Amino acid sequence: MTRLLHSLSSLTVLALAVTLITAAPAEAKHGWSLAGHLVTAVGPGNAFALSDGRVVSVGMTGDDEDWDWPAATQTWSASSNAWTQAASKPALPNIYEAVAIMLDDGRILVTGLCRKDCAGASNTELYDPARDSWSMPGQMKAGRYLHAAVKLSDGRVLILGGCTTYHCVRGTTRVEVFDPRTDTFTQAAPMLVHRVCFTATLLADGRVLVAGGYNTEGVLADNETYDPASDRWTKNAPMKSPHVGQVAVLLHDERVLVAGGDCVPALPCSAADLFDPLIGKWKAAGPLLQPRDKFAGVTLKDGRVLVAGGLSYFGNLWKDLETAELFDPAHDKFVQAKSMAHQRGGLSLALLPDGRAMAVGGDAWLDEDPGTAELYTP
Repeated sequence: MTRLLHSLSSLTVLALAVTLITAAPAEAKHGWSLAGHLVTAVGPGNAFALSDGRVVSVGMTGDDEDWDWPAATQTWSASSNAWTQAASKPALPNIYEAVAIMLDDGRILVTGLCRKDCAGASNTELYDPARDSWSMPGQMKAGRYLHAAVKLSDGRVLILGGCTTYHCVRGTTRVEVFDPRTDTFTQAAPMLVHRVCFTATLLADGRVLVAGGYNTEGVLADNETYDPASDRWTKNAPMKSPHVGQVAVLLHDERVLVAGGDCVPALPCSAADLFDPLIGKWKAAGPLLQPRDKFAGVTLKDGRVLVAGGLSYFGNLWKDLETAELFDPAHDKFVQAKSMAHQRGGLSLALLPDGRAMAVGGDAWLDEDPGTAELYTP
């Protein structure tokens, strides 16, 4: 009997060991892995996943105080796990604080404010990854920076707010719509509130939620929705916390998560809010496990939201972050995720067709090294 118990115990230990050994590779697949070295250091809002699995970056370069255009266009290939520089170069030499957004046809629309040496005060460019070519479409009526852009359900792009003059104080309410069928802009109804450094999110019903930002009244809890069918704006109940420079993403349950940024000027916060478009109201969520601004977020295919990087404040020390978190919409809470290998303030997150997410660039690299990209496997 003793021998039998000893043998069973040994078998149990052996089975457990085998289980741990076989389980280890599966666990190792989760988290972050290196995705090559960039050709040129880039800042936020520049990385886009193509349908063929490649990732293209057309981002801004410079430093945290002066993001300029253009940067060298570069593309990542999964087969080589390497970045290569595109042969073509943008026609415009200097668009300040450009915003880039991918169109349904795969081209990338770039809008900004011309500061110098721009032909005809041009402020808009298009990049076609399939042809590796840049072109200049019709131009916005007003160049702008610290603005937002969002693709509508019909493929057009809404360009909103921001500053139309360098060193502006108030920002603008002006809105324009880009039509990729004609490559031209038309005017739309203006926003109800002037704002800069805000978010614009396409809702499931085709409306656009514009939230937070900053104007002469300070950091805003104010938000409004735009209906492209009627070209009308509607004011909503305020967010539970004000946000500027925040992340906003659409959840699979059609709510919108707004998180982080600054809740008071120049101080990152951990506050998070959830918008229910059915009733037009907000509730507090989260909060983030770590205050952060200049970070990025993306909704994963399983419905969770990955947020990563950014900038935070530790006593008298500002620090770029390598940490990441996951928002669980089933419990409206953030949980810790595995950290990136490198600190990244002002990065991009692109969701690949296979469900992985790629972190690209960030200003922690801009002094000496063009830096790396990293892949997150849920």
